[in-house]
Parts: sequence; C-alpha cells; structure tokens
Amino acid sequence: MTKILFFLSFQMIVSQNLVKNPSFEDFDKCPWKISMFNKNVDYWSCPNHGSTDFFRACGNTKETKDNYNGEQTPFSGDAYAGIYCYAEDDYREYVQGELHEKLIANETYTIRFYISLAEKSTYSIKNIALLFTGERIGVSTKSASILNSPKGSYQKFGNLSKKFINPETLNTQNDILQNDALIPFYNDTNEWMLVSFIYQAKGYEQFFTIGNFKSNQETDINQEKPEFIHPFAYYYIDAISIEAIKNTYKTDTIYTFQNVLFEFDKAILLDESVEELDELYSYLEHNNLKVEIYGHTDAIGMQTHNEKLSEERAKAVTDYLIKSGLEFNRIQWFGFGSSKPKVENNSEENRGLNRRVEFKFMKL
Repeated sequence: MTKILFFLSFQMIVSQNLVKNPSFEDFDKCPWKISMFNKNVDYWSCPNHGSTDFFRACGNTKETKDNYNGEQTPFSGDAYAGIYCYAEDDYREYVQGELHEKLIANETYTIRFYISLAEKSTYSIKNIALLFTGERIGVSTKSASILNSPKGSYQKFGNLSKKFINPETLNTQNDILQNDALIPFYNDTNEWMLVSFIYQAKGYEQFFTIGNFKSNQETDINQEKPEFIHPFAYYYIDAISIEAIKNTYKTDTIYTFQNVLFEFDKAILLDESVEELDELYSYLEHNNLKVEIYGHTDAIGMQTHNEKLSEERAKAVTDYLIKSGLEFNRIQWFGFGSSKPKVENNSEENRGLNRRVEFKFMKL
C-alpha cells in the first residue's frame, strides 16, 4: 500500500534526481532467494558484511508483495530492498548507493526515501539515517570503485563486519543525517513512510548509505509484539532521491504554506507538515533573515475562537522552528482569525483557501 504524505512546495525549484537506479529497477538476476542485493542491483552495494535483501517478482509472478518477513507492494516501480536495522549482537544491514555526480559545495539538497516496517518485526526504531561519503565503503560491486580497481585495497575498510557501522571509525570523510529527536517511531506496516532531510553539501559527496548507524544500546526502540523469540526491526526501502533545490524567496513578500496541516479545529501539526517546515528552517539557517508567521481561518464560527485558533496555529509553526534550532529573536507569530481573507467566504473551496498559514522574510 502507498500513501504519498506530501510534496516539495512553495517557491522551490527542484532539479533531477541524482541517485543512480533510485528504485532498484536495474539488476542482473531476478531474486529467487534472499540476500541477492549486493553485486546484483546496478550501482548499489552492501557497505558491511550484512546480507541485504532484494525483492522483485520473478517468473510468472507479476506482483512484488509477499516475502519472509511480511508483505508490501513497491512504492515505485516493481522492486524494493529489505534491511535489518536492529537485531541481536548489533547485526545490521544497509543499502549503499551512488550519485551521478558529486554534490556541489554550499548547494542545498533535499533527500527523500520511503520505508515500511515488516509485519513480523518485534520492534520499531526511529534511528534511520543517511551517511554521505566521498568513496564507496565496504565490499566491491560490479561497478568500478577504489576497491576493485588495480589500486584498490580492502585494508582501508578491514574493520567492517556484520555489525553496525560507526561513522567515527571510518577511514574516509563522511557526514550523517538523522532526525532522531524530532520524529515518532517508524512503525507503520501498511503504508510507506517518508524519511526526508535538507542538507547543505560540502562538495565531496559521491556515495551514500542508508540504515541504522547506532549500536543496540544506543538505538531508540519500541516493542511492537507482546511476545517474541528474537528481537529485530526489519524495514523495506524504496524510491530514494537526492535533488538540488533552489529557493527564490524575496524579503517583505508573503508566501503561503502548501502542506502545513493541523488536526481539525486544533493547533496540533500533522506529520505531513514536517518537510515544508524543514525546508523553511534550512533556508533560515543559511540566510541572515528573520521571519514572521501569520495564521488565518475562514469565517465559520465565533470570531474570538477563530482569532485564538489562528494564533495558536501560528505559534505551533513557530515552536517547531525554534525546536529545530532557530533563535527566538528571529521569529514572531500573529493570528488574524478571519479578518484577512484571500477570497470571499462564500463556498467551501474559498473557505479552504482562507484557512492558511503564511510567512514573510525580513532583513535582520
């Protein structure tokens, strides 16, 4: 099953996906057994000695669905991968991908991929991360790399095993992206869940690895089964994208959020709002500006209630940005209720346009 949570939105120009074979559609042999990811899926590999799985329908079976840890249909195309992100004795599996070109220093990129927890998993976790490196780590693939070239050496990554990869021990430049403190547990076994990051590149990034880079002791876990023999968290992964984004914001211009959503008649942000707010925070993080947040409602209901609700929603957006790291003195919020409609409140469609949250950048 698939649920698209939200899209890139306001004033964002998105370039092409830089990930080679982003949904694992190109491969050598159709997977007739488990552990057929490494050296089989084009431009992908396993960076440690774990045995990542590759799922795709073969032969007369036309739908990729059932597998040994549950069932799921691909988010995109006909294939997906499966990795153990938590298991006994710190066992881990990862997917390592390659970019068409290195990231450009100081450019901002959006990173997105989709995961789904396998039904038989006894735990869910929140420590799914992405690690950028300048070279391929671990064992070789059928694509050229420093490890299977004449000058390559296995000794550089000889400390890797089947256990978790600790980025601090890698003998290569790397940066890790993770949102552990700001997200709930990834525990949906039916729908695909979006994992997203905003990242300012340093210019060396050519490869990336996705998985859990923490030990069992450090991993945040949530028990999903009341009884079990072996503790594990197994995730399907699909549709990986890394795209450059260009912001075209102007100061003293009001913009409307497209996907900042709330529970009905409440000021509680829905999960769908996170990516757009992260984009806004990333822009503020790299620009010397302040921002004002404006909340608005339609004309249904009492005026005093609408004013309070609009102010609380603007404050909820403000609180999220401050929690993300924005300084208090760079943001203000205001609630206008129904006093500043964009259009007349004479239809449900128009009232939907009037229920909105806006923002405006200003110079410090």
